[in-house]
Amino acid sequence: MGWDVLATDLPDVIESVLSDNIAKNTPNLPLGSGMIQVRALDWTVPHDLWSWDNDSTIASPTGVIPSHAPADGVSRLGPPFDLVITADTVYSPALAQPLVLTLKALSELSQYQSSSGSVRYPPIYVCLERRDPNLVDQTLALAGEMGAFAAKRIPPNKVAQAMDKGGLLWDREDWDGVEIWTLTRKSR
Repeated sequence: MGWDVLATDLPDVIESVLSDNIAKNTPNLPLGSGMIQVRALDWTVPHDLWSWDNDSTIASPTGVIPSHAPADGVSRLGPPFDLVITADTVYSPALAQPLVLTLKALSELSQYQSSSGSVRYPPIYVCLERRDPNLVDQTLALAGEMGAFAAKRIPPNKVAQAMDKGGLLWDREDWDGVEIWTLTRKSR
């Protein structure tokens, strides 16, 4: 759709699934599509230790970022971001706070001043499967408490309409338990 995309995950997921999925699907994109880059981002690493100057890692579990020479002629994607999307990332109580802190940091790194002079933040979309309702509710509540986010669920009929419009004609059962939420930072 013309967007440049920075996809992140842990190194083992990048190696076992993400890189292969991107490699298999990139040739199917229409001409004029934006670029996609993949880098490791461990949510448990504080954002002041992140590095946007590395080709493979933003934040590693060890806290050590390997040195990598930049790819010739390719600029690395980094903040500010116009949009943040996270999918299937609400699955562990131990990772709820690191996820919220990561989303908060990404929104702060991407803030901009609107034409009226107020500080604005990019929209954040959280797509999840409600496997553990208590965990989902606690994570969304935590987002409100820690990040000054307002969480709002996109109604299922709007999601279905958008998928139909995009050509994804899935059966209703395929979407059972899937929710998309918007997290909106309050402007200063």
